[in-house]
Amino acid sequence: MKATSPGRFFRLAVFAPAAAALFVIISVFPYEYRDSDSSCYSSLSQKLARRPYGEWCAPQWGGHGGNEGLFFEHPPGIFWLPALFIQAGVKADRAALWANFVYLLSSLFLIFKLAERRGDSLLGWGAVWGVILTPAFLQYLIRANQEPPLALAVLAGIYGLVRLRDSRWGGWLFAAALVSAVMIKGVSAVWLSLPAGLFWLLAARNRKTFSWIAAGHLIALAAAALFEVWFRETTQLGFWSSYFAVQGGRSLGGAFRPLHAAYNFAWYAARILWFAAPWTFLLIYDGAASLRKKRPFPRDGFARFLLLSVLIAAVLFSLSDRKADRYIFPAYPLTALAGLLVFFKVRPKAADYLAKGERWFPAAFSLALVVLTFLRIFFHSHLYRYMRIWPQ
Repeated sequence: MKATSPGRFFRLAVFAPAAAALFVIISVFPYEYRDSDSSCYSSLSQKLARRPYGEWCAPQWGGHGGNEGLFFEHPPGIFWLPALFIQAGVKADRAALWANFVYLLSSLFLIFKLAERRGDSLLGWGAVWGVILTPAFLQYLIRANQEPPLALAVLAGIYGLVRLRDSRWGGWLFAAALVSAVMIKGVSAVWLSLPAGLFWLLAARNRKTFSWIAAGHLIALAAAALFEVWFRETTQLGFWSSYFAVQGGRSLGGAFRPLHAAYNFAWYAARILWFAAPWTFLLIYDGAASLRKKRPFPRDGFARFLLLSVLIAAVLFSLSDRKADRYIFPAYPLTALAGLLVFFKVRPKAADYLAKGERWFPAAFSLALVVLTFLRIFFHSHLYRYMRIWPQ
C-alpha cells in the first residue's frame, strides 16, 4: 500500500503535540527519582551546569552517594544535554527527564524510518505502536539513565548504514552515532560496532560500506583521543586509563567460568523475552513453525540481522562477572522491531487493518504517549518494581 506523507505525519504526531505535552507533564507533576542511576545522573548534571564549559569534560561526584572526586564511571556525554537544558531555563531536577524524552522520541522516529524502509508508512506506524507497548519502553519512559541515549545511538548508526545505499550522509550519521555511543557509554559502543560488522557481512558486502564503517571507528578513536587531551588539560589526569581500571575491575574479577557465563546468558535471554514482549513470543512461535517447515528463520532478512546482532552481543556481555537489565538495553528495541517485522510478514492482512485508520494515527499516537506518561508517573510512585522478574 502506498505511503501517505509518513515523515510529515510522524513529526506532527510526536515532535509537536506529544513532545510538548510530555515536557509539560514532567515539569508540572510531582516526581521522585527512585533508582540510583537516575538520581546520580540528574544530580551530577545539575552540578555540571554550574561550571564553565571548559570543565564539562570532568564531572565531579560532589558528595552524591557519599562519593567525592572526579567521575570515572563513564564518559560524561550523558550529562551534557541535561546541563544545556538547565542553562536554558528547564527545572534543574527535571532536565535529565527532558533529555530522556528527546532520546526516546528520536528513537521512535528512527524505528519508524527503519520499518518504513522494509515496506511503507503503515509498517512504520505498526512498528512504533508495537514498541511503545513493550515493558522496556514503559519502564524507561521516565528515567534518567544512559541506556536510552545508547539505544538511540545504535538505532541511528544502523539507520545510517541502511541509508548508505542512497546517500553518503548515512556514513556521517553512522560515524556521529558511534562517537555519541563512545562519549555516553564508553566500551558499550560495541553495541553499534557489532551490528555494523554484521551488516557488512550479511547485507552490504561492498567497499563503500566497509570504508564508512572503518572511517566511523577511526573518527570515534580520534574523538576519544581529543577528549583525553581535553581531560588532561583540565585535570592533569588521564581519563581512559582510569575508566578502564574502574570498569575492568568490576567486570573481569577472576578466571573465566563457563557455567557462570551460561547462567548469565540464560538470565539475559529471559530479560529479552520479557522486556521486548509480546513480540518475542511471536518470534518463538514463528521460529517453531520455521523449524517444522524447514524454512529460514526469521523470514525477513533485516529481522534476521537484528536478531543475530542481539544474540552476539548477549553472548559477549554474558562473559562479564556483572550483569544487569540495562547492560543489554539496546537488545530490547532491536528485538521488538525484529518481532514486529516478522509479525507483518506472517500476518500481511494486519497492514490492511491498519490502513483503515492511518489518518488517525498522528492524534492517536500522541494521545497514547500522553496517557502512558501519566500511567508511568502513577505506577512509579505506587508500585515501582511492577516489572521486575528473576532477581539479580
